Amino acid sequence: MKKDNHNNLIKYGSTLIDSWCVIKPEGEKQKIFEFLQGQVTSDINNIDEGCSQLSSICNHKGQIMSDFIIVKSKDDYKIIIDKALKQEFIKELEPFAKFFSVKFKSLDLRVIGEVSKNKSGGIYLSNNAFSLGVNLIENNEVLTNTIDIDEWNVANKLLGNIFLEFDDIGKYRPQELNFDKLRVSFNKGCFRGQEIVARMKYIGVDRRKFCLFIAETGFIASDEIKIIGKVIYIKNMQVFNAIIKKDRSNILKATPGIFSIN
Repeated sequence: MKKDNHNNLIKYGSTLIDSWCVIKPEGEKQKIFEFLQGQVTSDINNIDEGCSQLSSICNHKGQIMSDFIIVKSKDDYKIIIDKALKQEFIKELEPFAKFFSVKFKSLDLRVIGEVSKNKSGGIYLSNNAFSLGVNLIENNEVLTNTIDIDEWNVANKLLGNIFLEFDDIGKYRPQELNFDKLRVSFNKGCFRGQEIVARMKYIGVDRRKFCLFIAETGFIASDEIKIIGKVIYIKNMQVFNAIIKKDRSNILKATPGIFSIN
């Protein structure tokens, strides 16, 4: 299969993401900013008004403990996060939040994921073909889905983005899941685990590769393909992320049943 964002896997539209929730850090605005900037892996200075940003938090060993999307609106920040990761997120950050007099409040909002041609609204990732973004609506608002959750997740995978599941907590460092390219700022200064994450980037030798596989529905992955996250079956294909050895990439690309590895 030719690598092409229009290879029948992309569909424009929006979908309600029931598995996500919204948390708001509450306190003095400057204290909230300082707290978040010192904990999350991304640089929140780079979030424009009304926009969003992929981010995460690590433990002191540089292992990812939670991933999420930060939305900025009127100098307030909201955290969009998987419900399964919410308590871990709060548990990891509460010991530090108290030094800034910051508390976390759960908001009664729903999250909409959007795949669009335009680069407006809460966009957090895009290429020349499509953009990915999120919007928040009141709990009593009605939305008619125009894409399903699998189409939303595939669009994210095509742009190199993966969302963690509960079983992934504490298992991976940013470089292993492409987070170093999409969710980590190496210029903003310290965050928890930053020293190890930076050392791996600049000094470490990475012999493994985080990939996107597109394969036949009947394809069965061998032991050398470590699947990360869910396998999505769509349009007579299966789409999944995996970690492989770099020196095996070309050999695996020639495996029957695999359309592409990127």
